[in-house]
Amino acid sequence: MISKALIVVGTMLVPIIFGVPQGPSYLPPSGGRPTGGGTGHPDDWAGDPANYEYSYEVQDAGLGVDFGHREMRKDEEAKGSYHVLLPDGRTQFVEYVADAGGYRPVIRYEGTATYPASGPSGNDEGYKY
Repeated sequence: MISKALIVVGTMLVPIIFGVPQGPSYLPPSGGRPTGGGTGHPDDWAGDPANYEYSYEVQDAGLGVDFGHREMRKDEEAKGSYHVLLPDGRTQFVEYVADAGGYRPVIRYEGTATYPASGPSGNDEGYKY
């Protein structure tokens, strides 16, 4: 008799337990952003201008690593630069503009390229990383 009562109660609780959301609910952002009557979905923001600025630098002399990037964007135009220490010892610098006219880089190099000497047997081992 008790087992029948537990089965009946368990059967009644299953829809209740599984009908309640488990965990946080993910809803559109509320307020603070004019959507012009939209739903708050990110696709509604596709026409918004992209305005941002960022930069980063990575340097590790022990590993011979030196590179970085900086970019600023205002509406439909992005301007920036990046640099990287190349395996031959030179540093490559790129300054660019990207807009409706395309990506237009200006590239320059600093330093003198150096290459590893050939081994005693004439075998060129190349760069060692």
